[in-house]
Amino acid sequence: MTYFYCNRAEENRRKPQSILNTLIQQLAQAESEGKLLKPVIDIYEAREKAGQEASRLTLNESQELLVQLMDIYPQTTICIDALDEVENGIRVQLLKSLKHVVGRSKNLVKIFATTRMDTDILLQFEMFPMIELQPDDNVSDINQFVESELEKAIEEKQLLHGVVPSELKVEIYNALCERSKGM
Repeated sequence: MTYFYCNRAEENRRKPQSILNTLIQQLAQAESEGKLLKPVIDIYEAREKAGQEASRLTLNESQELLVQLMDIYPQTTICIDALDEVENGIRVQLLKSLKHVVGRSKNLVKIFATTRMDTDILLQFEMFPMIELQPDDNVSDINQFVESELEKAIEEKQLLHGVVPSELKVEIYNALCERSKGM
């Protein structure tokens, strides 16, 4: 499994090249030995012969390397959190790259992405099965968590030194549950 968290405030967390390279880094080492896998060594050696050891991979090279690495594993899951944090114009490049990798890999590749469902994202992934969750889908879980954590904070005297009248406790619970919508 590989993962990446996008963040519009950090340039290297919203660029397709950085995202793909991070995925490559996570897949590049043989799990048991910590050695680099053959496709990575092959690229390094080819660049060394050409005198370009320090040059960065192009977007196309990154895509192809990802395909080669994913073909080593029987199944790969790519997790990308906050995909909508990547700017629209740039995001299309990333989405096309991910589609390319999924389409070219010989083995099963799954993409798990959290995002607002912007039109460009929907259009790029319309051929893939999607499971869409809405904020209301987990309201009962969130409410249960709020209740549990509120009880714990009171028991451990972290909230008002453990002295919380029942009316106030209900008010706090209701306020937290109400504000948790959209999480």
